[in-house]
Amino acid sequence: MYFKYSEEEKEYLKKKDKKLGEVIDKIGNIKRKVDHDLFSSIVHHIIGQQISSKAQETIWKRLNDNLSKIDADSILALGEEKIQSFGISSRKTEYIFDFANKIKNNEFDLESIWQKNDEEVIKELSSLKGIGEWTAQMLLLFCMERKNIFSYDDLAIQRGLRMLYRHKKITKPLFEKYKKRYSPYCSIASLYLWEVAQGKIEGLKDPLPIKKKTKTEDKIYYKTTYNSPLGKLTLASDKINLTGLWLEGQKYFESGLYGKAIKDDNLEIFKKTKDWLKRYFNNQKPNINELSLKPKGSAFRLEVWKILTKIPFGKTMTYKEIASITAKKQGKKIMSAQAIGGAIGHNPILIIIPCHRVIGSNNSLTGYAGGIENKIKLLELEGIDTKKLLLP
Repeated sequence: MYFKYSEEEKEYLKKKDKKLGEVIDKIGNIKRKVDHDLFSSIVHHIIGQQISSKAQETIWKRLNDNLSKIDADSILALGEEKIQSFGISSRKTEYIFDFANKIKNNEFDLESIWQKNDEEVIKELSSLKGIGEWTAQMLLLFCMERKNIFSYDDLAIQRGLRMLYRHKKITKPLFEKYKKRYSPYCSIASLYLWEVAQGKIEGLKDPLPIKKKTKTEDKIYYKTTYNSPLGKLTLASDKINLTGLWLEGQKYFESGLYGKAIKDDNLEIFKKTKDWLKRYFNNQKPNINELSLKPKGSAFRLEVWKILTKIPFGKTMTYKEIASITAKKQGKKIMSAQAIGGAIGHNPILIIIPCHRVIGSNNSLTGYAGGIENKIKLLELEGIDTKKLLLP
């Protein structure tokens, strides 16, 4: 089932805005799936927060394979432990069970939501744990099929507006101007702006100002690749030290690299690193001290990455433990878990600086820039029984 809109709505938008009208004519009808089951839609959106669409799809399939119907009774009957075994983090499980209990105990009237106006719906849904304004707006659009939803917090819509109207920045007053122009059919305009943001209209580029070059960007760096059991790895160096190692397609890929890249497969540090990786993937436990590493980052991140290098092959450490060590080093009582997670997530030298050995306090496999599947493979290569660990 797809979001329904008619020629009448398209014609209205075309008359109100010539540029958007040209986009509508070029793209034609857009098919965006909707799910009219509000309970399952809320659960689906909670699961999808801060993970890739592929991971969300995998977890959602596991849940559907185990339940004939996704409702409050079936969720509560399944139990928190079983829900987490599908790859749902403890925090998201808490949100889902809090929501299910509210429905079960008649503390939240899901049916009455349909009778409320858009602003009332956003207020009601935002009162639930794990649901913010943007999520509520997406539920209005892709579950309730409301026709006048336009989200300022949606970065893709802002990008679409910049590209279509050549704005360098979308301020709130400017956004409200377009919202007024598109009303009462903002949802349909949103569909087309998302297509624009994805590059569906040839020749439209994002005019967001590019940062001016700094002296550091005039420098050069060296690159090579290595074909590993996990796929192609990209290695970077300043000619003497290893400065980066990324899995293809990972988060923050080649983050921190500036200037001109020179491909050089024969650098001594690259030869040493490839030999190290070959031995690692053959389970020979090479020593990290064999390599000269020079990751780029803040003093705080460098401190966290240094702690990671001390985690032995085949062992794990929790985010909480790393936070405790970091806090102690800095003379503090506590350390922000979010800051620790951010530092670990931005580790620029994967595998060698073993951030894959970091797990949640509840034995969950939460967080890995290279993807949870690769994290599992690395841990299993090191002899760790991942079946005892929870998927995020």
